[in-house]
Parts: sequence; structure tokens; C-alpha cells
Amino acid sequence: MKSIRIHWGIIFIVLVVALSGCSSTGESSAAVIDTPEVESALVPSETPLPTPTLLPPVGVLFAPDGADPALVEELDAHLMQAIPELGMRYQMRSTLSVENFQADDIQVVIALPPAPELVAWAAAAPQTRFLAVGVEGIEAAPNISTIGADDGRADQQGFLAGYLAAMITPDWRVGVISLADSEAGQLARRSFLTGAKFYCGVCVPTYPPFLEYPLYFELNAGASAAEWQAAADSLLQRDVEIIYLAPGVGDENLMRYIAQAGALLIGVDTPPDDLRAFWVASLTYSPLDAYYQFWPEFIAGANGQIVDVPISIRDSAPNLLSAGRLHMLEIMIDEVQTGMIELVTVNIP
Repeated sequence: MKSIRIHWGIIFIVLVVALSGCSSTGESSAAVIDTPEVESALVPSETPLPTPTLLPPVGVLFAPDGADPALVEELDAHLMQAIPELGMRYQMRSTLSVENFQADDIQVVIALPPAPELVAWAAAAPQTRFLAVGVEGIEAAPNISTIGADDGRADQQGFLAGYLAAMITPDWRVGVISLADSEAGQLARRSFLTGAKFYCGVCVPTYPPFLEYPLYFELNAGASAAEWQAAADSLLQRDVEIIYLAPGVGDENLMRYIAQAGALLIGVDTPPDDLRAFWVASLTYSPLDAYYQFWPEFIAGANGQIVDVPISIRDSAPNLLSAGRLHMLEIMIDEVQTGMIELVTVNIP
């Protein structure tokens, strides 16, 4: 009996040890699964976010429908190179709104007419600098500079036209057709007479008809073609050899009528190609010349400037206006526009 009890005791002990071994093996397997290396493989690593790219600010040429194509082409070519040199992106736009200035970092705007909302843009975007080229009715403001904001100087154009006409015409037989119903038209007429007399003094002819040149004829802006021709006839019948057509006078038909009569012309606009043989020169205001003169100041930070537009000699005929006389006229333009010659017309009718 005693030996049997010992046998069953041994068997019991062996079973307990075996079961303990199974439990220990299971815990070991679980521990292997829960290792740090396995956790690292299951958790995704962090990917760094890309750094946003900041675009340079914008410089804009505002060229709306109706802008002068030649002026647009010239400024586009200039700004396409000049704006990137300032560290900006260049854009030419035909439309702009206040919202554009809120959405984009527009730092510079070169505006061509028509631009009726320019003042509103400048008020909404005080950090933007504006340069208005030939935009009428715009006054300079802290962030607006203007070039050629007025309608020109009829007195300067008229004076220089009279000086030029007398300089190249034998016996000073020159005249002007001007507008009677506008202050600028009357100023152009008086200034032409002053300019001619400035060159020739009393302007007494040496052969008949012995008239006191220069002569003039003026009509209202709404005159008919027949009335403009009658004005030309009034001067042509008195042997006037050069006629200045003041701003707003007549049309191409009037120019051709005068040319067919054998007289020469001075004007303020480019003539038709078929009249160039009769065209002495055009005395016109050039916003481009003023723009290029002012540009270095503008990019240097000049704000709120009013830039005068110089008179340019265009479409001159070398056989009518020699290099020497052209140089004399250029000197006179400089002296008139710098104020060295003061234009006084109080004694001119």
C-alpha cells in the first residue's frame, strides 16, 4: 500500500510541472509579439510638410480697351524688362478691380486711359504706387503720380508754331485757323501771332500784298466743311504760304484742300501719308518722353508728382525744316518750357 501512494504522488508532480511549462511557453510567445521593434513597424513615420513658395509682388501695366496701341506697345516692351529688374512679376491687364488689389500683392501700376476708377483703386490700396500716363481728370495723390494729366498747353504749341512758320516762310506770310468758341482756341491763336512776331518783329513784307502778317481766321468747333474751306480761302487769297491748324480745327479734308492750293501746313497730329509733302512738322505733346524722363525718379520712390509733358517735333520734312532750323526750334522749345521765355499775349487781338 505504501509503495502505491508514492507512485501516484510522483505522477501528480510530473503533471503539475508539465502544465507549468505550457503556461510559461505561452507567456513567452506573447512577450515576443509585444516587442518594441514590432510596434515601430506598425506606427507610420512623420513626413515633413512642404514649405510654401512665396511669389514676388506684381507690377502691372493697365492697358484697357481704347488705350493708344502705340503707347501700349512701347510701355509693354519697356516694363517687360524693367519690372523684373525691380524684383517683381510683370503683368499687363485690360481690367482691374478693387478685389484684385486685395487678392494680389500689386505694388506698382502704370495706368493708361481710360481709367475712371483709378482714384478708387488708389484709395483702396494705399500700399500700391500708381503712375497715370495721359489719364485726364486725375490729380496727384500720396500714391498717385501723373504724366500729361491735362489737355496740353495751347499757348506753347501756338507760340512755337508761329515761330517756326515765320522762320521758314519768305516775307513772313503765315496764318492760323483756330477755334473761336473755346478759351484754348483763342489762346492758340494769340500765341501763334506772338510767336511769329517774336521771330520777325514787325513782319513787313517786301513785295505786295503789303499786309500786316501774321493773319488768322477762327470758327466755332461745329463749323461745316464749307465754312472751314472758306476760312482757308480767306488766308490763301492773301498769299499766306504756311497755315497752322490749331488743335480741334477741321479734318483731313481741310488739310487736303489747303495742300491742293499749294500752301504748307503745321499741325499737332500726324498727317495722312498723302499730305507729308506739304507738312512742315507736328508740334505734339509726348507722354512717352515724359515717362522715360520720370521713370528713374519713380522707381527710386518718388510719389505724388505732377510731371509736365514736353513738346516734341514729329513728322518734320527735311526739305522744309533743315537740321539747323530744327536745332533752333529745339532750343526755343526748351526755353519756352523751362520759362526762360515768358509767353505774354495781352497786346495780341
